[in-house]
Amino acid sequence: MKAGALAAGGLAAAVALPSLRNGFVYDDVLVIVQNPLVHGLSHSATIWHASYWPAGLLYRPLSIQLFALEWAGGSGAPLVFHAVSALLYGVVTLLLFRLARRIFSRHEYPSRTLGQLGVCCSLTTLLFAVHPVHTEVFANVVGQAELLVACFALLAVERYLAWRALGPLTTAQRLALAGLTLLGILAKETGYVIPLLLGAAELSVVRSPRKGLAETVFLQAAVVAGALLWRASVLGSVTGESPAAVFAGLGFAARAIALLAVVPQWARLLLWPAHLQAEYGPPGLPLTASLGAPQLTGLGILLLAVVLLLWNWRRNPIAAFGLLWALLALAPVSNLAAPTGILLAERVLFLPSVGVVLALGAALAAWLPRVEVAGRRVRLAAGIAAAALLLLAAARSFVREAVWRSQESFFAALERDAPRSYRAHFVTARYAYGERRFPEAERAAREALALYAGDPQVHEQLGQVLRAEGRCAEALPVLAEGVRLAPERTTTRSRLIECALAVGDTARARAVAREAVRLGQQEFNSTLRRLGGRE
Repeated sequence: MKAGALAAGGLAAAVALPSLRNGFVYDDVLVIVQNPLVHGLSHSATIWHASYWPAGLLYRPLSIQLFALEWAGGSGAPLVFHAVSALLYGVVTLLLFRLARRIFSRHEYPSRTLGQLGVCCSLTTLLFAVHPVHTEVFANVVGQAELLVACFALLAVERYLAWRALGPLTTAQRLALAGLTLLGILAKETGYVIPLLLGAAELSVVRSPRKGLAETVFLQAAVVAGALLWRASVLGSVTGESPAAVFAGLGFAARAIALLAVVPQWARLLLWPAHLQAEYGPPGLPLTASLGAPQLTGLGILLLAVVLLLWNWRRNPIAAFGLLWALLALAPVSNLAAPTGILLAERVLFLPSVGVVLALGAALAAWLPRVEVAGRRVRLAAGIAAAALLLLAAARSFVREAVWRSQESFFAALERDAPRSYRAHFVTARYAYGERRFPEAERAAREALALYAGDPQVHEQLGQVLRAEGRCAEALPVLAEGVRLAPERTTTRSRLIECALAVGDTARARAVAREAVRLGQQEFNSTLRRLGGRE
């Protein structure tokens, strides 16, 4: 068992090792490089009363505090950040091995030998260590939030199972679990799922009598409620960041139907992540409120998962636990409870992948005796297939890490990897504009608009590029459409007014400012005064 743990941890470290050469890429720039709260330890008190984004409604103070420690420890060098990510990835893998060793027991599989169960533990953890969908988590520094949540979740569930095997929990044990839940929540919003994972473990794999659980449930609920109240006091909101443009006008029912199209992508990325990309969005991800082929496929996959969960509940409780873990961990990132700023990101599949590999390991435990009695050739073929799968996954992870080496390498690959995602072109346009590569920015923004014209940020970005090039006459209709799509976006409206003035259309500028004041945007009163309009 110890050899398996060391092999899994060593392989995880080896897979993450190339990321030590990476710099700060994509979200790292905004969250770390351009965030003064991270630049030293003098702002530590402020971090716990501030948003995760410089402008936004996410609350992850523990992750930001860790970034500040890493900045101070390495004077802002990205090497320190990536070394911590690699270390955390190894720790998560070792914690998964501990959990697998605890649940793949002779009690659950009495007909299996210790050697067979050891093989199941090792292969489960090795598969997790090399899983290509994890690359974004350890190759991009902001993925440390995912790593922290997984650490606390795995440790909480493993300790819960160990303590429950001895009987009802003590007060100290309940407090320790509550502390782990709180730490997970403070690292990232997905930490709110930890109490549900404890419940899943209790219902599926715990064999002790269910006595004295009320205190544990109450304490976990109190932690969640307290964290939500504190979050609301800091941010003024409980739900989260501004929703993605594709959710505009979609109620819960329509959003639920549309998001079924994401389910096949979840399944593909968790089970066969041959193709990876950093941005997902329409039209490549067809989010519509009608039941088309992608939605029906997603519905079928969900129903299959539920059927497998129920079928395994008594036959193979570990498989049921893994499936339930995956479904629960996907819930916070499904955009059902509240729409968020992303449709899908590979990093948010990190915690759900724990459940997937546990379910696969449980299936292996059920299947392994058949291989043992099938003969030497079958065992050899199965071993070669397993080794080949692990090597293939590790190679894919190595190749993918190079994409996150620098801003240039990342954006060079982004549009190539996701040609049918409007967001891939949009964020490329934003990056090129920041680098003052205006022709490239215009091309990418126009490609984004051609793919999906419903995001006002794309209109604003293209309009700003044209304005910077002195082409305000062309920018006016683009910015006007952005204002029509999102009248509340004051930056788009300001740029529309500036372009109208640049082409000498003072009447239009005055009308746009007057409309803003009618909508309650009082900051445009000064613009009206300057233009000679009434307040």
